[in-house]
Amino acid sequence: MKKRLVRWLAFLAAAMFLFTGCGAKDFSMKEDMGIKVDGKWYPIFQDAAPLLSALGSDYELFAAPSCLYDGEDKEFAYAGCSVFTNPGNGGIDVWYIIRLTDDSLETARGIKVGDTKDAVVKAYGDKYYMESDYQMVYSISGKQGDLASPCMIIDFENDKVSCIEIYYPTNV
Repeated sequence: MKKRLVRWLAFLAAAMFLFTGCGAKDFSMKEDMGIKVDGKWYPIFQDAAPLLSALGSDYELFAAPSCLYDGEDKEFAYAGCSVFTNPGNGGIDVWYIIRLTDDSLETARGIKVGDTKDAVVKAYGDKYYMESDYQMVYSISGKQGDLASPCMIIDFENDKVSCIEIYYPTNV
């Protein structure tokens, strides 16, 4: 009886492991769509001021009149990342893209520029689609071509992460 119980528990543990994508959680808005800077979480599609303050004042600013909103669309270009904003209600800038171009920042699950494709899949699972030969996408909807779905776009060069974009579509 005890032997049967041990085998049954081992079977259940193996089944749970297989059906949960080897432990990787689904890509989610709350847990994946944002960035940590010095241990503090900054969710996407929020006031950009706290995130920009955490990143520091050493940036180059590019601004242009917004095609969709009253005010200016902006890019805050830092040495290892860029933050893109749209004008929001009340005169605030709302951030909708962060582009990581070096290993100084990492995603919510610890992926950064220079990591391997295998490391990305281990962290995020296999519920992604390839947008091109070099571009992997994890999206909230999980549907390729869903331009309204918040997503993370990962570019690869020689099987290593070369750029990460965390993106919330604001123009749909």
